[in-house]
Amino acid sequence: MPLLSDIEFGALAVYSPRDAAPASLFSRNVCVAVKQDGYLTAGGQSVRVIPRLVTRLREKIGGTDLQAFFAGQPVLVPAPRSSLIKADSLYPAKVICDELRRQGFGSEVRVLLERTKAVRKAATAPAGERPTAQEHFDSLRVAPELARPASILVVDDVITSGTMLLAAVSRVKEVFPLAQVRAFALIRTMSQGPVEQIYQLCTGTVARRGERCARVP
Repeated sequence: MPLLSDIEFGALAVYSPRDAAPASLFSRNVCVAVKQDGYLTAGGQSVRVIPRLVTRLREKIGGTDLQAFFAGQPVLVPAPRSSLIKADSLYPAKVICDELRRQGFGSEVRVLLERTKAVRKAATAPAGERPTAQEHFDSLRVAPELARPASILVVDDVITSGTMLLAAVSRVKEVFPLAQVRAFALIRTMSQGPVEQIYQLCTGTVARRGERCARVP
């Protein structure tokens, strides 16, 4: 199966990589804490950020389109890192999956996606040198260890263009063609304007545009 032309995704929160407004600065601190499975101070206490965000998801998801992504208790699959996984290394997407499962958002967590070779890290590569959807796709493989799952959710910490997630969902769909496969990220990048409210639950699409992808919203 070739790369999919588009996928559905959902997200809980937003962050601004550049804006200087106080809420935007706070959103960057939250994003860093998610990537490091770290802590922030809230109400005079040090709070681990990933469990706090998943709790907020549980509190806010009712009545939103995002609720359908977790209906039927999907299998939660951590999105792959750009590098090859090393023993005892931090794997934020897996931490998020484990916390989602702990709070009742999925049936189980399975590390089905893995890199066969490392790719350049999109966050630090110049815009024209970021991995393409095809490069991501070609570097991934899926362990076919599930028996006919009805629903699979590929989970990541942050979604920017969605190029990697489209490739990951495409690989999973190739192995499990009858399953409903979608993507979810705790945070989506908001490149324009200040952040007014960090929690902006949304669903949308990632579509291929040539070698890379565009995300809406």
